[in-house]
Amino acid sequence: MSEDISPARMRASNSDRERVGEVLRAAVADGRLDMEEFEERMVRTEEARTLGELPEITADLLPPDEQPIRLDPQPMVGAFSSLSRKGRWVAMGGEYAVAVAGRVEVDMRQALLLHGHVRMTVTAIVGRVDIRVPEGVEVRVRGWSFLGRRSTTARRSPLSDPPVLEIDGFSLMGSVRVHAPRRRRLLPWSRERRRSLEG
Repeated sequence: MSEDISPARMRASNSDRERVGEVLRAAVADGRLDMEEFEERMVRTEEARTLGELPEITADLLPPDEQPIRLDPQPMVGAFSSLSRKGRWVAMGGEYAVAVAGRVEVDMRQALLLHGHVRMTVTAIVGRVDIRVPEGVEVRVRGWSFLGRRSTTARRSPLSDPPVLEIDGFSLMGSVRVHAPRRRRLLPWSRERRRSLEG
């Protein structure tokens, strides 16, 4: 992906437009939008070609951390509080997550990686940072800890050229944990059943 292309100029997918449509349908169902407003916004959604055209359509319907499309490259800071970033957001490549006597949750399972190698500086000071990644992402946890913990459940990616998430930073009496989906294990009776079907 060229570094000259900003997230707002990236092409929107059908799933991106559908995320916005779901918010609009919920808003008309509970009376926040009338049918005329709903139809006008749905037309704008269906005609949108870039990600930058979508956020303003739902800006007045949900708080910033619940928007279906997030393009804001803001540091994730939980200071004596909790912060969550999830859904469809753009990982720029130089992200920051800081938990100071608080908790930060970063869900990357639906995130759009702007680059194949994303470096995230993660700091936990008497706090906790939980990061969830999709299957197939190569996770490299670096940095240092003092009376804290930095760990990952991600295994080596089976892909030949996987996207990489590199975690740097430090933990001071805090924890940084990267959670990956558990790989499904085929039970013995399932293997026998599959062999019988194949035979």
